[in-house]
Amino acid sequence: MTVRTADARGWFRPLALSAAVLPAGWLGFSVRTWLALCLGLATAFWCQISSPAGTAVTVMILAQPLRGQALSKAAYRLVGTFAGVVVSIILVSCFSQDRPIFLGGVALWLAFCTLVGSLERDFRAYGALLAGYTVTLVAVNSIDRPDSVFDAAMSRASGIGIGVAATTVVALLTGTPEVWRKLIDEMDGLAGRIATIGRTGLGEGAVPDPMEMISLSAAVLALLGRMSHARTEMEHARIRLRGARCGIVGMLTVLSAARGLADLRSRTGIADIVLRHTQRHHAGPHEYAERDVVLQRLLDDILAEDPTFQPTPMDALYLERAAILIASRRRIAAGMETLRHATPLRDVPPTGPLWRRPDWAGSFVNAGRTLIGFTLFAGIWIALGQPAAETALAQAALALCLAAMMADTVPFGVGAMVGTACACMLAVALHFFVLPHVQDMVTLSFVLLPSTVVFCILLLIPRFSAIGFFFGVFLPVILGLGNHNDYDPDVMTNRIVFYLLAGCLSFIALALLFPTNHRHIRLRAAADIGHDLLLEFQGRGPGPAAERLSLKYDRLGHALAATRKRPVQGLASARVFGRLVAFEDIASAIARAGQDLDRAAAIPALAAHAAPARAALAHAPAPGVADALARHAAALLTEPPRDAVQASGNHLRAVLASAGAQAVSDLLATHANALRRYGLAGART
Repeated sequence: MTVRTADARGWFRPLALSAAVLPAGWLGFSVRTWLALCLGLATAFWCQISSPAGTAVTVMILAQPLRGQALSKAAYRLVGTFAGVVVSIILVSCFSQDRPIFLGGVALWLAFCTLVGSLERDFRAYGALLAGYTVTLVAVNSIDRPDSVFDAAMSRASGIGIGVAATTVVALLTGTPEVWRKLIDEMDGLAGRIATIGRTGLGEGAVPDPMEMISLSAAVLALLGRMSHARTEMEHARIRLRGARCGIVGMLTVLSAARGLADLRSRTGIADIVLRHTQRHHAGPHEYAERDVVLQRLLDDILAEDPTFQPTPMDALYLERAAILIASRRRIAAGMETLRHATPLRDVPPTGPLWRRPDWAGSFVNAGRTLIGFTLFAGIWIALGQPAAETALAQAALALCLAAMMADTVPFGVGAMVGTACACMLAVALHFFVLPHVQDMVTLSFVLLPSTVVFCILLLIPRFSAIGFFFGVFLPVILGLGNHNDYDPDVMTNRIVFYLLAGCLSFIALALLFPTNHRHIRLRAAADIGHDLLLEFQGRGPGPAAERLSLKYDRLGHALAATRKRPVQGLASARVFGRLVAFEDIASAIARAGQDLDRAAAIPALAAHAAPARAALAHAPAPGVADALARHAAALLTEPPRDAVQASGNHLRAVLASAGAQAVSDLLATHANALRRYGLAGART
């Protein structure tokens, strides 16, 4: 019995090895992609379209491991193709007789689409970029035959339509994993990690450093992409996604509050009664309540135990941060319940669209790279004077456009060169030694199976995804799959030469001439942070709290990614990044304090100190403002008659106003040197 069990394990050992080495889900992903490829090619051959290879390319481009991703990308591919085809027909109709003007129009269209694609996210960006390089695939290839542009456009549209249909059918019928279930799993995992950080912030132990916190917040914001993909596949999507947004805001808020609480605990002076009651409320039931309600309950419980308790400004700040953490933890639970079961968020206020950082400067850099690169490539094309050289121009333009979606263009350029070279080598072997013996669709399907599996595995490994993309996408067109294959060696040789040229040109443009400058990315993020901090100093900060919070962490996430990509790492990089985090914290604290001080200033018993504190806040970060805010924070809790404040129910407002003033005072005092060094101290208009 023992021997037979060992033999069985040995028989399954290759599968166990593949599970340990290969990415999760590779087998199902490969089979689904292969089925869609076979269905698309069979349909294209049966319909006798002029370019069945375009259908295969569409299937490979739309290959995604999750159903919602494939459906979302397919929808934007149709929209982008339609826009590109229309522009192609217009350009060829108007400028086909004047080649320089025609190529200039194509270059400007590519630059415009790159600009739009750089400002968008997810597959919306892909749709915009596709509208750009479709013009090179249709219009540029028809420049010598302008009367055939409509036929070329319809051929491309037909191939893409069949590919989209094949991908959709396979995704719906084969049990492709759903994005929204993946979204729930990822949110559950992140919520658990963030809940642990929240408990640590209120209890004993150290919370992660700012870099780890921002890295975690970047993972939270990445869920917005999952939400965009999940919209195409779930029932009651509007209600469920509202819950997901609620949970994301709650998680980001917990991260902010936990950092503040951990910093306050590291100091002396927080009353033991405050620590005990905040921990007890955090461990209590999960019914949602707003920050002010949670804080009022905390104050009531503390005063019930010790009616003579008088909080200090540090106690008030700790209570306010603890209340927002507790409220946010319950917001996360309510959001997750809505996402799972589509139960309406009854007591939770709605969360508007979350803001992301629009990198206008980076978008114009991408557009300029596409414009200059295409102009250089067009010059090479004209200099070559070869009839088929437009193939290299079109494929190089494709790489230039799609690079706008990449955080780093160097690996993408390397992937374009290596992936294209691998596709060319395999195409040579198949073209001369295998395809001449293929007589039917079934045999062709099995011939394409190994390359499809390799493509899917590479696509699932982030380090090799660019290589896999170009390998899988270019292989069908290099093979020239069609209703009547031509096995002329000269035709195949020319095709390979021009595709290799396209790969080399893409590598030169993306990796050598115009590589991503991570230092500039961090500088742009820092400039945005400084600009918004100055606006906050002037009382003109951006947007509501939830939108401002998502914008804050999105910018810091970009700055962190650029910092980690820099070749030199050390204490200096960590220190600079820590200052950026501090500036964002100051902006958030000023916005929060301004709202609480305005409410307190409307109360006669508190106006004597709330109004001067609000006026002092309007002069931040001038010298002496931190000390003035600290004095007003203490006076708000001690000088108003206690009986009058409590009798009117305004103790809560006094605590919140004191907490806001104290938070800004601490941050201005702690980071005064950094504000002066970066030219932000006293920089008011």
